[in-house]
Amino acid sequence: MALLTLLVPALSSCGSRDPGTPSASLGTVESRAIPTSLADLALQDQGDRTVTLASFRGKTVLIVPFLTLCTDICPLDTANLLEVQQVLVAARAAGEVQLVEMSVDPGRDTPARLAAYARLNGASWELVTESPAAARQFAHFFGWSVQRVPEDDPPSIDWWTGQPLTYDVDHSDGFVLIDPHGVERFSTVAAPDFRGDLNPTMHRFLDDEGLDHLEHPIKPGWDAAAALAVLGWSIHRSLPQGGR
Repeated sequence: MALLTLLVPALSSCGSRDPGTPSASLGTVESRAIPTSLADLALQDQGDRTVTLASFRGKTVLIVPFLTLCTDICPLDTANLLEVQQVLVAARAAGEVQLVEMSVDPGRDTPARLAAYARLNGASWELVTESPAAARQFAHFFGWSVQRVPEDDPPSIDWWTGQPLTYDVDHSDGFVLIDPHGVERFSTVAAPDFRGDLNPTMHRFLDDEGLDHLEHPIKPGWDAAAALAVLGWSIHRSLPQGGR
């Protein structure tokens, strides 16, 4: 809770107005049913529990691609989600939404590593990993670009093992939103634009490029307010957007 407090924005009032369609400048409104073959693929969360997209049916699901060993964009994704989760709880809307960070690095992101990452940053939503074959299926359906690339020289150090990293993973930014009926309704490839005070743990994850993106966000970008606007559109209620 102390970590979340560091990210608390001053919340605006939450009305009952049904939010409008998300801006085309942020992303694309979709209408694609998630096929059963994808919805039933096994995912392992940070508690080593098996979940599937189908198991989230009945909730609006927001999925962000990430990896725990990212030193650039992903810590900013997580920071945005910390703020989103706090607003959802305060607005009593958390029961209608499932936030998911889905690993694009299944070879290293084991459930144990996901659990360690969650403890470091205070994440209380689903962090999931999957088989390499399932990862390719998700990437193909959602249109994510995922590519294993050589590690920098000198290499970054694994925050969990203390060992030098041997490769990195380049991947698409953004998020996808699936409605309670299992239909993809929105997607964006915008990079995270974090507007709050990044907690010290997440700040230490950032390399020079990550620090530059924190200070000079990539455009277009998504922040917690943008994600909350899209979520509000899906659950048909206006959510607090946070003070800026």
